[in-house]
Amino acid sequence: MKVLHSSLYRSRGITRREILVVLLIVAIFAVWLNQVVKSRMDDVVPQQTQLELERIANALHQYKLDNKRYPTVEQGLKALVYPPDTGPVAQDWNGPYLSREDLLVDPWKRPYLYDSSDAPPHFEIKTLGADGEEGGESRNADVLIKFFSDADY
Repeated sequence: MKVLHSSLYRSRGITRREILVVLLIVAIFAVWLNQVVKSRMDDVVPQQTQLELERIANALHQYKLDNKRYPTVEQGLKALVYPPDTGPVAQDWNGPYLSREDLLVDPWKRPYLYDSSDAPPHFEIKTLGADGEEGGESRNADVLIKFFSDADY
């Protein structure tokens, strides 16, 4: 008995068309995944920024407990990492109150904006979001913490 080898029984390999279809499916999946990740980042960055601002606010409260006042605007948030070199002198500086200076910049690599006053004691820390301008939504939204107190520690 003679066996005929037909082209139906041969392995034909992968065609260009099949490769293009697979690449198209992978590209569509990559675009979709990129959108999902970007959307999630838009939600996470403001939350993470809020947590960072709360950490800085806690350091400011500790600074005030030691020095009877918040750092001045001129001293800035760097007074939480290094002893201030401008007046008023922080004689009881017991820092650093933050472990790293890079905690003083927002996720977009801009310094957090800081304002404070002694009468009544208060401070405000904020970032203007990804766009660096007032207002905005999602990643461009301003994130801030304000603390006002008429009680002395």
